[in-house]
Amino acid sequence: MKLSVVDNEARLECSAMEQIKIKTKLNSRLGGNLKTEKEVLIFPASALPLVRDLLEGGEKTPEAENAFKKFDGHTEARKRILEILENGTSDNVPEVWEKCLDPAQSFAVSAMVVPNLLGLCLFDEQGSGKTVVTIAAFNILKESGKIDAMIVVCPKTMVSEWPQDIEKFLPGKYRISTAAGGRREKFETALKEFDVLVTNYEGVDHMQVALTATAEKTRYLLVVDESYYVKNTESLRSEAAGRLRASCARCFVLCGTPAPNSPYDLINQFNLADTGYTFAGFKKTKDAEADREAISNLVENKGALIRRLKNEVLQDVPEKNFHVVRIPLKGRQALLYEKARSELELELRSLDNTKFKRELATYFQRRAILLQICSIPSMVDPTNTDVPVKHEYLDGLLGDLISKGRKVILWSFYKNSIDDLMGRYASYAPVRIDGSVGVEERREAVRRFQEDPERMVFIGNPAAAGAGVTLHASYDAVYVSYSNQAAHYLQSLDRIHRRGQKSQEVNYYLLVCEGTIEETEVVRLRGKELQQHSLLGDHIPWPASLDEALKELTAD
Repeated sequence: MKLSVVDNEARLECSAMEQIKIKTKLNSRLGGNLKTEKEVLIFPASALPLVRDLLEGGEKTPEAENAFKKFDGHTEARKRILEILENGTSDNVPEVWEKCLDPAQSFAVSAMVVPNLLGLCLFDEQGSGKTVVTIAAFNILKESGKIDAMIVVCPKTMVSEWPQDIEKFLPGKYRISTAAGGRREKFETALKEFDVLVTNYEGVDHMQVALTATAEKTRYLLVVDESYYVKNTESLRSEAAGRLRASCARCFVLCGTPAPNSPYDLINQFNLADTGYTFAGFKKTKDAEADREAISNLVENKGALIRRLKNEVLQDVPEKNFHVVRIPLKGRQALLYEKARSELELELRSLDNTKFKRELATYFQRRAILLQICSIPSMVDPTNTDVPVKHEYLDGLLGDLISKGRKVILWSFYKNSIDDLMGRYASYAPVRIDGSVGVEERREAVRRFQEDPERMVFIGNPAAAGAGVTLHASYDAVYVSYSNQAAHYLQSLDRIHRRGQKSQEVNYYLLVCEGTIEETEVVRLRGKELQQHSLLGDHIPWPASLDEALKELTAD
């Protein structure tokens, strides 16, 4: 037998007889991730540690020997990380950074710069300071000659934030390039000399060829920020990030909400960090509960991971207070909801489970109409000029809070709702961030809300402003409607519950129309928030059956 490694694939050349002897054993350990060609067995190089004993005695190319050393080195680095975090040591963090960082941040930096580490998932709760920790680790790795440059991949709304943060802590020290413009401009940016390159997820593919070519002489540190953007292995942005990772020496994956929907969300994020080491050999089954346990065990026993909640990282953490305000529907809004609800119920009762699953997309569209009616009925019936019941309640709540000098954040999922709120509360000089607001406008909106005493209200869409924004000038947030993505909701919670918040408590007001499916929606979101603390989201597909869909429409 002869083992070689090419482009992160292990290729085992063996005779037909040797294939018969070893193929079944290999396949069982690799989770079925084994391809066969004539007298060649092919599998991911990251699985080599799983099958080491089966390959003993065979010839190994230098590339194969190096692959074993790489993963052995990562295994030892992970052990060292666990020791650092358990004992709270930061011996390898320079004094200049020790003075700048909190102890918990120094421990994280110390773990991130351990020699031979392939990568690490920094999953500290949002608002705890992951950016400065990563900047410090980059600085130490570069100064010590372990890496040459850093590539930061992040959501487009955060591309301008990274250069600002680097300059804040390391003014004038590094050449920072930001990928902007079209495909050609981004490609040319990647060819220029830089110490730090910042790009959004969509720009990675445009720079792939250039960065791959320069990676032969440049040891890159890849930073994947808000990594839930690449949790889906099959998405185009995930594939592009994976190809870029193959050209980088080390990778840090950053996210406060890594598994907002499912434990499977963790897999690709770890694959980026450690090139497949943690989940080598894992195979998804039809048993979601067994998979959840298997994923949890692999993360615990093989994953290089830092995960701390804010109360473990910050000295003074404000208390979170949730107020679920149930508001009865009335008037035309109530009639409109009941008509849409009864029509959907009638339609569902005409289906069986097979037809229901086939028409699931239509069901979600019809269900979304019910949620729209709860928040802004004019989206469904433009002739309805009645004031939504939530707005009536909100008038009093805002008046009370603002009279006490307290700034308030209003979250809404719908653009029409944001437009309506901006007009209704114009006297409070509101600012807004949603998908229609550009990067510079976004930054200015945050600055005005944070610094201008006349700007008392921030109105935002959690999808656009739920990440990378600090709004701790307020400690009261009101949810008028809800994002259909748990990650957006979870991220939005920590815009006020984060480092720098001076109040001893933060308040969340969840406005819910009584007796509607909004109650189910809030229960789902709260459930995912609690599950997020274990890094594993809700593994139950929803709605799982026709009965569940009917249950929230009736009093049964």
